[in-house]
Amino acid sequence: MKTLLAVEADPQADIAAADLALQIKALFVACPNLCGFVVEDLSGLHGDANPHDGENRFLITQVSFGTPFSRDESHQVCTLIVSVVSDLVAEQPEAYELVRGRTFARTLH
Repeated sequence: MKTLLAVEADPQADIAAADLALQIKALFVACPNLCGFVVEDLSGLHGDANPHDGENRFLITQVSFGTPFSRDESHQVCTLIVSVVSDLVAEQPEAYELVRGRTFARTLH
């Protein structure tokens, strides 16, 4: 599992990491039943270095919920996750390195 501490000191990466933390926190607040998800890297899939030519290079997997959701509710949450991650990566390409191959899980206090 990657952590934000694994990123080298870089001002752009620091900004991207801070934005990522805020966006993920907001996502979990907006979806109180969401427990976690994984962002899988698609680059290199089937030997293609860039299979999506600038579009999403990731896949959201292992989405888990605290209680069962209807198919429509699950789809809405998954769509929101993709939207949040896609928007962040589109605005700050440095964020791609922070999200790829990473598991995001709700923090309980």
